[in-house]
Parts: sequence; structure tokens; C-alpha cells
Amino acid sequence: MRVRLFRRLTGSGSSELPARCALAATLVGAILLAGATKASAASAGFAVTKYTINAQLYPSTHILNATAKIDFVPQTSLTELDFQLNSALRVDKAVDASGQNIQFQQTGLILRLNLVNPLTAGTASSVTVSYKGSLASSEGSPIEGLKLAYVGPEGSYLLYPGRWFPVCSPGLHRFAASMHITVPSGETVVASGATSAPTGGAGNVTYSFDYDKPSFPGSVFAGNYTVQHETAFGADIALYLDPTDVNYAADYGATTAKILSFYSSTFGSLPNGNLAVVEIPNGTVGGYSAPGVVAIAKRGFSEPVNDQLLAHEIARQWWRCLLSPATPDDNFLDDGLSLYSMALYVQKSQGDTAFENLMNTTAIGALTHEEAAPISQAGSIPPFTPEYESIVSQKGAMVFNMLRWVIGDTAFAETLQSMVRQYAWKSITTQDFEQLAEKASNQQLTYFFAQWVTSTGVPQFKRSWAVYRVGQHYQVVGKIQQDLDIFRMPVDVRVFSEGRRPVDERVEMVGTTADFTVNTVTRPTRVEVDPGSHILKLTDKIKTEVEIARGDQLVAQQAYLEAIKQYQKVVEQNKNNSLAHFRMGQIYFTLHNYNAAAEELRAALDGNLQPKWVEVWSHLILGEIFDVTGQRDRALNEYQRALQTRDNTQGALDLANRYIQKPYTEPSRASG
Repeated sequence: MRVRLFRRLTGSGSSELPARCALAATLVGAILLAGATKASAASAGFAVTKYTINAQLYPSTHILNATAKIDFVPQTSLTELDFQLNSALRVDKAVDASGQNIQFQQTGLILRLNLVNPLTAGTASSVTVSYKGSLASSEGSPIEGLKLAYVGPEGSYLLYPGRWFPVCSPGLHRFAASMHITVPSGETVVASGATSAPTGGAGNVTYSFDYDKPSFPGSVFAGNYTVQHETAFGADIALYLDPTDVNYAADYGATTAKILSFYSSTFGSLPNGNLAVVEIPNGTVGGYSAPGVVAIAKRGFSEPVNDQLLAHEIARQWWRCLLSPATPDDNFLDDGLSLYSMALYVQKSQGDTAFENLMNTTAIGALTHEEAAPISQAGSIPPFTPEYESIVSQKGAMVFNMLRWVIGDTAFAETLQSMVRQYAWKSITTQDFEQLAEKASNQQLTYFFAQWVTSTGVPQFKRSWAVYRVGQHYQVVGKIQQDLDIFRMPVDVRVFSEGRRPVDERVEMVGTTADFTVNTVTRPTRVEVDPGSHILKLTDKIKTEVEIARGDQLVAQQAYLEAIKQYQKVVEQNKNNSLAHFRMGQIYFTLHNYNAAAEELRAALDGNLQPKWVEVWSHLILGEIFDVTGQRDRALNEYQRALQTRDNTQGALDLANRYIQKPYTEPSRASG
């Protein structure tokens, strides 16, 4: 129960609890570039152009047996080649283009081939590597503890970031691929590229795929699937689902069609003529995109449709598969833009309020580690860390939102469409993107990228104003101040007045101060700066939310005592903050400190009760505490009070009714 509570009730300060957690589970742009640095890209000395892979999967024993022919072009004279290969896989043999054996060494992820004959720059060549091994766990994965390549009876997935074949400069060098995958009869294989009719053998079947565009087609999915088909915007959609989840097919197919239609009309046509949505087992990332294929973990299929997860991964068909960052330092053009594309879909499908709520959550995430490094130094930030998600993905998304505010919707849309037209099947740098935005908007934007991409720091606005009576109307004369010396942005000022709609004034702020004058018909009552939250900024309220978000991250890392200290900072500033008290109550409950847990949960109920769900869950956990400590009457009272809230956030009322029928028992002490 306790682990479930943290997973369900941490990661968001709003009533939309699952949003940030679902997004965190999809942070795979980081693993695409894991291990790829500017230095390794520059020192590789060769570029892979195509892989030809023959692989056989043995699900019952978790074995992969494969041969990979690697076509490449040396960029300098070479006597050795370095690749990355999952360390659970061992090389049996390597030969050069003439068939001569090559000596090789494997050290961790690094596979080094020592060439018999030196290679000449610019002359295409090839090597062929044979290897096999057991892919049953995360052992050998490029990301410690994260299973990215797996072969098993419940379904197999071989993700490109899992290094299940020898990879050079992961995420940087685009390539074509032909793959021939053999699986037991009855299984279906899904991968990128044109397919041919499967060929059968003795208890086996071989599927072949040919992808002739330079992208990242090296991912394979296999299993016992039920297949459903949809069509949208000229694209064929096929859903490959576990037979037990076939009931999700219609809704997920229809939602995929809507997302594809929106993205195709917004960015340009789908890079591939078809899209496969394939279910993969839990125990890995929440979602992953390869050219023409979107993989969603089993936990991502739900009622209603997890449309944010789906939209986030489908966006990568454009912002990775079609065009990709030229270096790890440009990676916000993948992670940040995919996240913001999902937000654009939310705005289209659910309206402005849902979009603003999502961007507020994204801004809080961006600010949790914003000061650690600028976006332009993404290559120095360890992938799959809270810092990476905060800076590259979430702040990256905020940069696109702010750019849209600066240059306008029309120019912003033209910028994205120009990316697709000019950089299809290529890599793109931040400077390239900046030039596209400048051309579309007819503005010089060096200041914008210097401030938000290559620098750290966000403004904290202060305003002062006075009201003057001028004839039959009123005039508000004021000043905006903030501390960033190089700051330059349009800032919205909103003036509220008696009995009238607010009046907005766009102020071009350059430097630390800006003056504004706004006329109103009736007496002004208050002034707000950036009311639409177009700018990534700090306010007292946002600071509190950031502190809580940092505590949530510590909880996710099971650094409970540090998390308590983080939440206590919030309480010291505002003892009525219910969420901070509730978080501490959760931790104490997990640590079996029931007195302290009850005290914090009572404090949460006596506080501001924001967000609203704190009330029902505080009563629910108090009931669990009383059940654990043998006070059944008091437990029943708390469950009844939980029911009185009529708030079923994350199934709280369902759980209360269950505990009324049967007392809560700690999982470790439960029978059976």
C-alpha cells in the first residue's frame, strides 16, 4: 500500500495527480543519447550508414543469438573501431569486409575491433559481428537498473538504446537497417520498415524489415499479439495488443488517429505511411518511439485512454525519427519539443485551461533544478536523472512555449513546419533552429536563446503602480522590476477594475525595469504581471511548489529523511500548507512512525486543504493507521469521514468502502 501511495500521490501539486508521473516514465530521449557525448561523437572516426541484422529470439530461455553486418564510412584513417554493446551479450566472432577474422575486446559496454588492414578515409567498408547472450534482466543495460532489452515468453522488446546490436555514437549517427528476426511459431514481430511475407521453418517464423531512410530503426518487438487496424489522415494504424487487453483497441486506435491528424496538420505529414502501436511488458520505460512504431508499456493502457503518454510518444515520430539533435547539447529539440507537442495536443483536445494547468506543472518541474546548468549544456547532465528531466525536457518545453509567446502562433507554427521541410532525415542544431525561428518571425532572436538556452536564471517580478483620475476615466501608471540584467521579453500586464473586464497591456521589457500606462473606464482594483504565465518565473507560490516538488523527487529516490527536511522548509514558511504536512505524514507512515504520521495528517486536515484530494487521503491513511494499531472503531470513523468528502481521487472512496468491509492490513503482515 505504501509504495502505491507514493507512486499515486507524489509528483504533482494539482488535482491532476498522474500527469507528471506519466511523463517521467516516458523520458527516453535521454537514454537515446546515454553514453553519447560530444567527445565520443567527434572521436568515433566513422559513420555507420546501414545495419543488416539476422537475429533469433528464444523466449523460453531469454536468449538472443544474432549477427550484425555494419556498413560504415571512415572519416579518417582507422586501425580500430569502437562500438557499444549490451554487456550481457558476448561476441563470438568478428570479420572484416573480406571475410578475415578481426581481433576484438569487450570491456563493459565497449566493443573494440582491431582491424587487420587500415581503412582509408572516405572509402566505404563493413564488418560483421556475431554475438549472443541472455537478456532476462537489466544486467548489462547502458542505464543501471533499467531494462531496455528483454527476451521472454510474455513478450520481447529490443530497444535501440538497449544496445542489443553494436552501436556507434548512439542517438547521433542516423542509419538505415534491414532486419530479419526469427521467433517461435505463433509470435508476431513488429519493427521499422517495409515488411515482406513471413517465412516459416521448423517451429519458427522469420519476419523481415527494410528501412531505407537515415533514422534510428533499430528496435524490435515480438509476442503473441492481437492485431486491430485504424486509419487516419492518410496513415494506416495497427495496434498490436496482448489478447487480455484487446478491449482497449478501439479507444486507443481512435485516439491515435486524432493525435496523428493534429500533428500532421500542425507539423507536416507523418514521416512514415503507417504507424504501429505495440504493447510491451511492464518493467521497462513507459513508452518508446522508433520510426513507424510507438511502444507503450502494459501499465500505459487504461480507461480512459492515457492520451498524454500516447501523444508524447507519437510526437517523437517527428522530433527524433524524422529529424534529431545534432549533439547531446541540442537534445531539448527532442525531449523538450516532444513534451511541448503533447501540450499543444492537450490544448487542442481539452482546451486552454487544461493546457495552462499542464504548463504550470511543467514550469514547476523546470524550476526544481533550473540553476544546475543551462539547456545548452545538456551533454554534461547525466541522462535519466531529475536534473536532466528538469532542465532538458521540462525547461526545454517552457522555452518553446515562451518562443511561441514572443513570435506569435503563426510564426511559431511556420518554424516547426520549416524544421520538417528542411531537416527531414537529418540532424539539426540549436543554431539551425534559431535561424528558422528568426526567418519565420522576421525578428532577431539572439537575445532570446542567450537568455533561455545558454544561460540560467529566471525573473521574479515586482510591480508598483498608482492610479490617476483623467477626465472621465482612470489611468494606471506603474513600473515592473526584476533582477536579471540581460532580460528582454514582452511582458503582459493585466489591470482589473470595478465592474469591467480586465485590460491587458503588452510591455516590451528590456533590462531590469519597464514602465507601463493603462487606461480604464472604472476604478482599478489590482494589477498582475504575466497573468497568463507565458514566462518561466518565480513567485512566492511557485517557490513553495518547487520546494515540494524537490521533496517529491527525494521520496522517489527513497531519501526519506532528506525529503522530510525539504517539506519542513515549506512548513516553516507556511504552517498551513496541507500538502507539505500530508507528504511528511506519508513518509512517517512508510517508516512505521505512526504517531508522527498521525500528527502530520491532522495538521494537513487543519491546513488550507490544497489540493482538494489531501482531505480524503488524509482520512484514509489515518484509518489505516488505526487499523494497524488495533483501533477499529477509530479506523471506521476515518473511513466514513473519507466517504463524506465525495472525492474519489485515485480511487480513495473505493478503498474506503473496501476497508469498511475488511480492515486494512499491512502488506508484509497480510495473510496469503
